[in-house]
Amino acid sequence: MPERSVPIERVVLRRRPAGVRLILVILLGVAALSWLLPGGLSAAVEGGKGEQPVPAPLTISLEQAIKIALEHNRSLRNAALDVTSSDLSLQTTESEFDVKITPQGSTRYSSADDGYWQAGATVSKKLSSGPTLSVTPLYGESGGSGNSEVDVALTIPLLQGAGSAYALDGLYSSIYANKREKLSFVQQQTDTVLRTVAAVYGCIQTQQQITFLEKQLADLNRHLSLARIKEKSGIIDAMDLYRAEIRIQNVEEELTSTREELANNADEVKDLLAVSQRQPIIVTAPVAYSPVEIDLQEAQQVAVANRIELVLSAMQVRETERRVAVAKNRLLPELDLRLGYNNYREDDYDTLSEERWTVGLSSDTDLFRTTERNDYAQSKIELQQVQLDQQGEEERIIQDVRFQLNSLEKLQERIRIREEQTRQALGKLRLAESKFRHSLANNFDLLEAQTEMQQARTDHMVETINYIIGTYRLRSSLGTLIDLKSAAAVK
Repeated sequence: MPERSVPIERVVLRRRPAGVRLILVILLGVAALSWLLPGGLSAAVEGGKGEQPVPAPLTISLEQAIKIALEHNRSLRNAALDVTSSDLSLQTTESEFDVKITPQGSTRYSSADDGYWQAGATVSKKLSSGPTLSVTPLYGESGGSGNSEVDVALTIPLLQGAGSAYALDGLYSSIYANKREKLSFVQQQTDTVLRTVAAVYGCIQTQQQITFLEKQLADLNRHLSLARIKEKSGIIDAMDLYRAEIRIQNVEEELTSTREELANNADEVKDLLAVSQRQPIIVTAPVAYSPVEIDLQEAQQVAVANRIELVLSAMQVRETERRVAVAKNRLLPELDLRLGYNNYREDDYDTLSEERWTVGLSSDTDLFRTTERNDYAQSKIELQQVQLDQQGEEERIIQDVRFQLNSLEKLQERIRIREEQTRQALGKLRLAESKFRHSLANNFDLLEAQTEMQQARTDHMVETINYIIGTYRLRSSLGTLIDLKSAAAVK
């Protein structure tokens, strides 16, 4: 019989041990399953490790951006927490003049007697004028018999700390710190609005630049197509093609960098608005503007009446004057009058066992008063400094208003010049296009005119956006950018 041929694979399998065959079977099964699964095993693994789908772009207007920033900006939220913490500190200081109840108690055991224990509470209140009143009822047991006791004390400062102006020193300091914190929060809101406006218009500016560059690139590509036809016909030489190609490359490079700048500006907006960096956004804002019409003197009067810096400066002067008076009061020695009454009674007796009235004077002070004298001298120096700062603050505000108005006037003049430059560049571009189309000139003038037209449009748009941002800065300089109703309650 002819010898039957056997496949090599079967021969090899027969020669392999049972363990190897089992491993091969498992691998073949895994391969088959991965082939049967949708997309294969690699697709399943990539699906498990794949990134989340990119959300749809979020369109935000300028008004919405300002509102979101005022509500969700992280720096503002931290500042709001500082205001809340200041409110709690003020409540803590105010509680110093609340009625306080302090439990009292003591006990003792001895094998020689029946032991001792006593329990009660002290009810005390510090008055705004300085005195402190306390009543302490106690009940206990000693030697096997009960007893009760009432202790009443009134402590009155006679020299240092006498009077509400000095007794309420800590409370007045806390009220001042609380008001300052709230006004500083309003200042931070103003700064956040300005930063948001600048960031949004930064996006608008780069978006407009991208639009201009894309249009210029499309025009250059059409020009390049026409130039190639003319070059093949011998109307122009290869130099015109090189010029057009080089200019296209330059515009493409500028377009790439501008898109990167737009992405960075959008990231800045998202950071100000506390929006996730994964969330694509599209910002919109009006580019048209209305000229500001306000007299310099009127603007300065508005600023002096509304700027928070002047409110803070006036508050600081008043607070420093108060601290000078407190420092002067501390030059006096400490002298306290204590009036006391004690009533003690044993339960085994019907009458009072003991009744006492006490009157005492106490003093604990340094006769030379060196520290207090230096503190008083330093407080007077600080008062002179804050008074000078107050005068300088008003002058700085007047100067700032003048600067903002002058900047807007110069920007308005530059806008007029940019409009004229745009008109001239458009005329030059049309003339260059006509001459090149009719083969009266090469494309050097055409490419130059396109570049000048692009630059003129960009400059006009930039100056317009700067003017719009300048109007917001002027409102901030006048103190009218943020509604001051929230600040009015703490003036």
